[in-house]
Amino acid sequence: MTMQNTWRRLALGLGAGALIAFASAALAADTPKKGGTLRYGTVSEIVSLDPHVYGGSAWKVLIEALYSPLAGYDKSGAVVPRLAQSWEQPDARSIVFHLRPDVKFQDGTPVTADDVKFSLDRILDPATGATLRSNLLGATVTVIDPMTVKVEKPSPDATLLGVLALPEAAIVSRKWVQGGANLKLSANGTGPFQLKSYEPAVRASLARNPSYFIAGQPYLDAVDFRMIKSDDARVNALRSQSLDMIDFVPWKDIDVLRRNAGMKIDMAGGAFMSVWFNTSKKPFDDARVRRAVSYAIDREAVSKAAFFGHGQPIYGAPTPQDSPYHNKALDGTFKRDLTKARALLAEAGHAKGIDASMVVFQGLGIYTTMAQVVQANLKEVGINLKLEPVEWATLVERKNRGDYESMIYGVSVKLPDPDAYAYYLGGDSSYWAKPIGYRDPELEKLLADGRALTDPKQRQPIYAQVEKRILDTSPWVFVNWREQAQGYLRKVQGYTQLGGALSESSPGISLPTMWLK
Repeated sequence: MTMQNTWRRLALGLGAGALIAFASAALAADTPKKGGTLRYGTVSEIVSLDPHVYGGSAWKVLIEALYSPLAGYDKSGAVVPRLAQSWEQPDARSIVFHLRPDVKFQDGTPVTADDVKFSLDRILDPATGATLRSNLLGATVTVIDPMTVKVEKPSPDATLLGVLALPEAAIVSRKWVQGGANLKLSANGTGPFQLKSYEPAVRASLARNPSYFIAGQPYLDAVDFRMIKSDDARVNALRSQSLDMIDFVPWKDIDVLRRNAGMKIDMAGGAFMSVWFNTSKKPFDDARVRRAVSYAIDREAVSKAAFFGHGQPIYGAPTPQDSPYHNKALDGTFKRDLTKARALLAEAGHAKGIDASMVVFQGLGIYTTMAQVVQANLKEVGINLKLEPVEWATLVERKNRGDYESMIYGVSVKLPDPDAYAYYLGGDSSYWAKPIGYRDPELEKLLADGRALTDPKQRQPIYAQVEKRILDTSPWVFVNWREQAQGYLRKVQGYTQLGGALSESSPGISLPTMWLK
């Protein structure tokens, strides 16, 4: 029964006194209650706290709780002020940010424009290995006065504000970092919470930041991150109420947990599974071999076996159908075709078969199940795939140093803009391309051309070419969408699950206004 219908029935059947009493009770039930500790179970291990180097979904939630960028995203997906109280864009290539007054880092040091310049320059420094370096490449940061800073690109960039609103664009204290702080093991931010203790790959304990710049937030006193890679252990901890919330609800458990009256399961799309290739190593240095793999994979079988139907196959590019940049012409590009796969392998000189290896995260069932399906699929066309199961920290480490022939990896579209491809496939991207030396000059030009335009209608044909180029060269094989679920007890209030590019960020965006009944 909706609240509107409730009010209508009450107006018809109750007196004014009863109406007032009911209204008071209803408002009290919905009024956020301050205090309490949220116990949050994550599947991925957080092995570094450096806010500029992406470390997985749980890392992103933790960083958003501890640090603040200049702008951020709210629960509706809109870009809103964070450390900057306002900004203006004099032209399509620059933004002038005006900082909030009296904001302090956890150690009491005030935030100034010098900290902003230092932080963005740190992202641009190749030595940092920052995730957003490729997105901000060429930017200059100018301090206008202690509370004003200008960020300028050499050419128009429609993505600049959206990039600076990501958690990976966090502002750090220049004095703290230059004083010798270890950003991997400690934190000194301006977010809604402060770091109290951290045990890499095991646990992180957070306490409410009493000096948070948004009045009245956060509602929670504390958040306890517990890293539990076992699917069953994470689900059992939620069932036994030793955890209040978990990420990555195992797909095999989604429907069962939905029927539990004491729990809520929120799902959203936006993430997808892929096979990544090291294009600098044989046999996947040949685009024909990579495309053969794409034709050989049975995406329907992966969806059913690993995701229990909660994940549609991707036969083209990972652009949602409701996006203005969706290119319908590419939708069926890699429908399964074993004949084409064998022909491409023969053309590449591997008519008699080929041996290859694949690194696989062993802590999440979807990875191992998908790997087994892919292994069986590739055997049908003569590719003998050896699986290498590893822990999450090892997977990330090997990814970051390019130590693999192929691997399975799940990601989300990191930016609500088609330039999100540059986040991964741009030649300067430390996330994937740079560690293996991947750079496609044709793709680089197309991405730059699309980024320089602001009119969606002018951008659409360019990004159609971007996606066709990516499918033609197939540095990644896009396999299926991954509907992702957060599970939590009914006492947890204020959580909003976003879809699309912000799906992964949903817990971090919601944390300041989450509360416990």
